[in-house]
Amino acid sequence: MLPIHRDDIDWLRALAVLAVVAFHFEAPAIFGGFVGVDIFFVISGYLITGIITAEIAKGEFSFVRFYERRVRRLLPALYVMVAVAAIPASRDLLSSERVEFFRSAAAVVSFTSNIFFWLQSGYFDHAAVDKPLLHTWSLAVEEQFYLVLPIVVWLVLRGARGRWLPLILALLAAGSFALGLMLMRSGASASAFFLSPPRAWEFLLGSLVAVSGLPEPRPGLAQRSARVLSLVLMVVPILSLRPGPGFPGVNALAPCLGAALFLWSGVGVANVRRSPLSPLGVAAFFGRISYSLYLWHWPVFAFARFAKPGLALDGWERLGLFMLTVAVATLSWRFVEQPFRTRRLVATPRAAFGLAAAASVVLLAGSGTGLLRAGALSDVDREAQRLDAYNDYDRAQPYRVGTCFATPDGRVAAECLRTVTGKTNVLLWGDSFAAQYYHGLRAQLDPESVNIMQASQPTCMPTFSAETQGVPACRALADQMRDYLATTRPDLILLSADWLENARPPRFPGMVRDLKSMLDRLRAAGIPVVLLGPAVQFRARLPSMLARAILRGVTPDPVAFVRSDIFALDAAMQAALPTSAGFAYVSVLASVCEGGRCPLTTANFPLSFDHAHLTAQGSETVMRKMVPRILPGPMQPGSVQQANDRAHQARGESAGDD
Repeated sequence: MLPIHRDDIDWLRALAVLAVVAFHFEAPAIFGGFVGVDIFFVISGYLITGIITAEIAKGEFSFVRFYERRVRRLLPALYVMVAVAAIPASRDLLSSERVEFFRSAAAVVSFTSNIFFWLQSGYFDHAAVDKPLLHTWSLAVEEQFYLVLPIVVWLVLRGARGRWLPLILALLAAGSFALGLMLMRSGASASAFFLSPPRAWEFLLGSLVAVSGLPEPRPGLAQRSARVLSLVLMVVPILSLRPGPGFPGVNALAPCLGAALFLWSGVGVANVRRSPLSPLGVAAFFGRISYSLYLWHWPVFAFARFAKPGLALDGWERLGLFMLTVAVATLSWRFVEQPFRTRRLVATPRAAFGLAAAASVVLLAGSGTGLLRAGALSDVDREAQRLDAYNDYDRAQPYRVGTCFATPDGRVAAECLRTVTGKTNVLLWGDSFAAQYYHGLRAQLDPESVNIMQASQPTCMPTFSAETQGVPACRALADQMRDYLATTRPDLILLSADWLENARPPRFPGMVRDLKSMLDRLRAAGIPVVLLGPAVQFRARLPSMLARAILRGVTPDPVAFVRSDIFALDAAMQAALPTSAGFAYVSVLASVCEGGRCPLTTANFPLSFDHAHLTAQGSETVMRKMVPRILPGPMQPGSVQQANDRAHQARGESAGDD
C-alpha cells in the first residue's frame, strides 16, 4: 500500500519535468531531456497501480471514484492551457497551422492527440517546434493507459486474488516492449513513439514495482547505493541521448529502469521535514507544480519564438521564459489544480463529470469555430504559405540524392567520379554542405569546358580518417576516396562541410589537424585544393522565419536571421589554414555577405530551405559570387587549355616544395 505522500516522488517528478523543459528550451548539454516523459510514465504506472490495488484490497475501489480523481487531476489545468493558447494561435500561426492547432485542440479533448500528431509528423521533425500543443501527446497516452489498467487489475484481482497479477503485468510489459522494437526495426519508429501499446511497458514497469512484493531496501549503504545507481541510469541518458528515430526502444530502458529503481529505493523511507529553500525543498516544489509546468512550458516557448524576427531565442531570453513559465505554472497549480483536487470547487462526482463534459463541449465548439475562421486566406497568408512550403523542399535533383549524395552504402556511383579528357575536372567533396553547391556550379560553369564530379554523404567531413566520425557511411566514402585519389588526379578538389558542427568545442583543434593532414597528402599527390569556408547559416529554418515576418508585417533583417558565430569560425579557420602552394581557403561569407549582411532571398525564392542548405536558386546565387574566387581566370568557362596549364603548374610547384 502506498503512503499518503512521498517527498522523493516529488523529487523524481522534478527531475523529469526539468529535463523535458531544459531539452525544449535548448539548454546546453541536455541533449536527451525528452526521456523525462518516460520517467513520468513509470511514476504514473507506480502510483495508479498502487492506489488501485490498495483500494481493492480494502474493498473500497470504485471505477467512478477512480475516474473522478483522474478528471480532477488532469482536465482543469489542461483545458485552461488549451483555451489560453488559442488566443495567440489565432494571431501568430499561418492559416494552415491555425487549422492544425484547432484540430489538435479537438484531439486533446477526445484524448487522441498522440494519434493526431502521429499522423502529422514525428516528434523530432523540423515542424514540431511550430505545434504549440505537440506535448499533449504524452497526456493522451497516459489517459488511454488509465482507461485500460484499472479494468485489467480489477479483473485479475477478482479472479485470482492477486497471485497472478505481477506475472500478467510482466507479460504485458514484455509484449509491449517487443512490439516497440518490432515497429522500430520495420521503420515505424513514429508508431513506437506516439502510440499507447508500444509505450505501455513504461507504465507497467512502475506497476510492477508497486505489486511485485519486493522487500524494502535495507536502510544505509544498500538504500543509498540503489538511489545513486538509479540517478546514474536517468541522468546519463538525459545528458547523452540524441533526438532521432532510435527512440524509444532499447534507448528508453535505462531511464525507465532508473525511475523504477528510484521508486523502489524509497519504499519505507520516512519523509523528513526540510526547509523549502533547501535543494530538496526546491526540488519538491518543482515536483508539486510539475504537471502545470509541463503543460505551460511548450506553448510559452513556441509562441515566444514566433514573436522573434529570427525565430530563435538567446540564452537570457530562454532563462526569462523559464522563470515566466514557473510563475504561470505556480499560479495554475495554486488556483486551478488545487481547488479542483481538494474539492473546494465542484464538490461532488456528478458536478465534476458534468463540468468536464460541459468544458469539453465548449472547447470542441471553439475548435470548430476556429477551423471555420482559419479557412479564410488573405494575401498575406498566401505569401506566407508559399514561403512556408519550402520547409518540405525536395532536394533530390539539385543535390543528386541516391547517386552522388546520400547513397545507401555511403559510396557514390561511378559516374559521379568519372573524369573527362579535354575538360577541367573539378571534384566537389564533402557532406550536404558540399552537395548544395553542385547545382550552382553547373549553372555557372560551361559544361563543354568543365566537368564537375561529386562525392558527398550526409554528416561526412571530407577526410581520409572518417573512422573518427563513427558513421559507417562516412567510413565507406573515405575508403572510396582514398582508393580513387590513389589512381586519379582531378584538376581541382573543392572541400566543403558543416564546419560549424565539426568544430563544436572541443573539436576545433582536431578538425584542423585532420584537415592539415589530408591537405598534405593531396599536396604531395600534386592535386590543387580549395577549401570553402563556413556556409551561411540561419538561427532557424529560413522559410519559416520569412513567413513569420510577412505575417507580422516586419521587414526581414539579415542580422537577426543569420547566426553570428559563423563569422568567428570563418576567421578562426582562415587563420588556422593559411594559404600555401596548391591550397587556397575561400571564405563563403566574404564572397556572399556584403558588409556582413547575408542575402535571405534570391529572385523571390528563399536562399535556403532549412537553417542552412541552399535551394537550387540559392545555390546559383551563391556560386555566381563564389566562382570567380574559386576558379579565377584560367579555370573560367571556355578556358580549358589555360585551366590545364594552371593545374600542371600547381603540381610542379608542389613537387618542387617536396
